[in-house]
Amino acid sequence: MELQQVANFINGRYLVTNLKADKRLILKGNLLASYSVDSLGKSKNEKIYYDTPDFFFADKGINIYTVSDGKSRELVIRYDSAQVQRIEFLKNTPNFFKVKIDKNDSIMKYSEQINEAIYKVFPEGLHVNIDDMLRSSSPRIRVFKKRDSYRVVNNKGLKVTMSFDIADYFKIGTKARFSQNNLDVVGDTFKSKDMFREFLNSLIIDSPQLIKIDSNELTFARKNLD
Repeated sequence: MELQQVANFINGRYLVTNLKADKRLILKGNLLASYSVDSLGKSKNEKIYYDTPDFFFADKGINIYTVSDGKSRELVIRYDSAQVQRIEFLKNTPNFFKVKIDKNDSIMKYSEQINEAIYKVFPEGLHVNIDDMLRSSSPRIRVFKKRDSYRVVNNKGLKVTMSFDIADYFKIGTKARFSQNNLDVVGDTFKSKDMFREFLNSLIIDSPQLIKIDSNELTFARKNLD
């Protein structure tokens, strides 16, 4: 299976206290009045984050996980841009790599692809045997989401996907769990990043009840499951 590089994108994630009421207020609010808003429908997905017992990869800013929607499954290697400092010639390197995998495949079957994704961002490597670290890795965090998504477009070329999530987080091998309603906002075009940031600023002004989540999903889950 060939590793696919996905273009850089920016996003905003927010805690939502009252999902039903806040979704209605946001979709019918002043901000989106001048946008075209179309439903993308409801879906479910499950993410399984893999790492060593001491979260070696996560602490390097590398998130390795599988995502499944019941029809297909992908292995994703994603970089936390807040943790991974890019040298100049790597700044435009994608922070998101993925490969389609079979339902019951072990991540070790794709160690070559994982190595490739890591060396693209860490040309000098991690000063460890990555295959050994992968062998020491196992499922650590499970995230199950029920998602209601919308496509938001304006006449200036901004394209945004807004997803309202009911998310359940589990620490695998323990009874630790918590649930949280989230709003995930993704800018679909990297070239319009300034316009997208302006959109996020306007979203907070229009919906001050939203609480910004600054950490990535895995970091957020670890903090709440410890």
